[in-house]
Amino acid sequence: MARQKESPRWVQQAGLLTSIPMVFLVGPAVGYYLGVILERYWLPSPYGLIVGMMLGVGATVRLTVKLIRQSTRLEEDDEQKPETDR
Repeated sequence: MARQKESPRWVQQAGLLTSIPMVFLVGPAVGYYLGVILERYWLPSPYGLIVGMMLGVGATVRLTVKLIRQSTRLEEDDEQKPETDR
């Protein structure tokens, strides 16, 4: 059985960091639509949108911090691992 080659750390780190702009686009958009739904069924007009946007921005910040920490962890692991010739 052949072993799968592990992708280089910089490729993993680039993939993580390039997903951050998408998080900034999707998070508030989902929050907006959640706010519209809240306004339609439960809350009065401006409050549903405000709550939805706050939830979307909060989720965006939380996920962005998580991605940055994961990227930093990859970088630290890469610095600790000695270079070996394969």
